[in-house]
This record gives sequence, structure tokens and C-alpha cells, in this order.
Amino acid sequence: MSAILEVTNLTKSFGGLAAVKNVSFSVQRGEIVGILGPNGAGKTTLFNLLTGFMMADQGRVVFDGRPLVKAAPYRVVNLGLARTFQLCRPFVGMTALENVMVACFSPRGMASGQPPEARSRKLLDDVGLGHKADMPSELLSYGDQRRLEIARALATDPKLLLLDEPFAGLGSSEIEPLSALIRKLHREHGLTLLIIEHKLREFMQLVQSVIAIDFGEVIASGTPEEIVRHPKVIDAYIGKTEVELGIA
Repeated sequence: MSAILEVTNLTKSFGGLAAVKNVSFSVQRGEIVGILGPNGAGKTTLFNLLTGFMMADQGRVVFDGRPLVKAAPYRVVNLGLARTFQLCRPFVGMTALENVMVACFSPRGMASGQPPEARSRKLLDDVGLGHKADMPSELLSYGDQRRLEIARALATDPKLLLLDEPFAGLGSSEIEPLSALIRKLHREHGLTLLIIEHKLREFMQLVQSVIAIDFGEVIASGTPEEIVRHPKVIDAYIGKTEVELGIA
């Protein structure tokens, strides 16, 4: 495998606070990688830096061989790096179908050569929302809005998809089906995934490798089994044994 994303010494400060400090890591093509850390560790700030919603103070991001230097979010998406958000952001006043069609009109979406409506319906089918295509997006349940966000991101034909807490706000009965859907999409769409999540059991069972951060710095990286046994990770965040997390 080759790296699709390479991050080197990425740093972002707000006043005197370093939200992200000298963060370096790489993501290999086809991987499912998790970003782990307590609240305020800098995880979402890191996603914002990778996707152009914030500009880094220093550091380097190379995506698919291209440096992302002060790239606006739409340029990042057009290169093949898409994301979802911690809080669902459907286009209110538009149906689920129309939400996805908007993304189908992106340059990468149009390059598929498929009619936007047909492609949008197929993507809604893929995420289990085909029967709700004509429903106003704001009337969808929160779990369905999560699925809609994923379908909308997929419409841009990403090579790398960033998921910011995909299980947030979901009940226990909704988490496993969504986790299974993410695995299915990873397999069928040939995606590389970078995921932030706080539902530790589901997170650790979903990802293949983990990057743990605390106070904006990388404190450990490795497999889920290695991470849950790492002393710095236990001190910073977990506070549970791997048995309790269902890893061992």
C-alpha cells in the first residue's frame, strides 16, 4: 500500500493555546484509520485543517501526491477528500434526493458520467434511504441524517472520506447497523476512511489502526489492541481495560 495522506508537523494555535501541535502521521490507501482522544484534544480542529476549513500555522499536508497549501474546502473536495461533520448539516428545505444531487454536480461527481438524479437515488439506496428519497431532509430522524451526510459525501466520489463522530447522538440499536454500513461502503466503494469517534467499543472494532492525540499532540499510534494497552492512552482517555472495551 502507498500513502494517500501524509501529514507533517501540522500546527494550529488559537491565541496562546496550541490546539494541534506538530502532528505527523500517514494514512495508507484502503485503510480505516481512527483518531482517538478526549474532548478538547484537537481532533475536529485537525479535520478542519485537513479539509481547508482552517489554515494551519505551519506544517505540510500532502493528499494523493498533491500538497494542500491554503486550499479552500471546495478545492479539497474536488481533489477527492470529503468529510461529514460532528453535527448533521442537511440542506434544509430540500429533500434527501436533492441534498445528494447538489453534491453530484461537483466536478468529481459529474465526471462519473451518470445522470445526477439516477446516481443520487443509487447512493441513497446504498445507505438505506432509497425509500425516503423524497422526504424533506429536516424531517429525517437523526440517524437517517447521518446516513444522508454519508451519501452526500459519497456523491463527490471521494478517495478519502473523513467521518467526524458518525455515531454521535445515535441509540445503541442504531450504532451497529451504521457500523456495518461503513464497512460495506469501505469495501464496495474502495474508500480510505479516517474516523473520529467517542463510542469506544464500536470505534475499536471498526478501525484497523489508531492515532491517539491529547492536548493537540500525537501520543501513540498502532493497532486497536496496541492502543488500548498503551499507558499514555490509558492515562489520557480510556481509563478502562481492554476487556471492558471488548477488544481482548
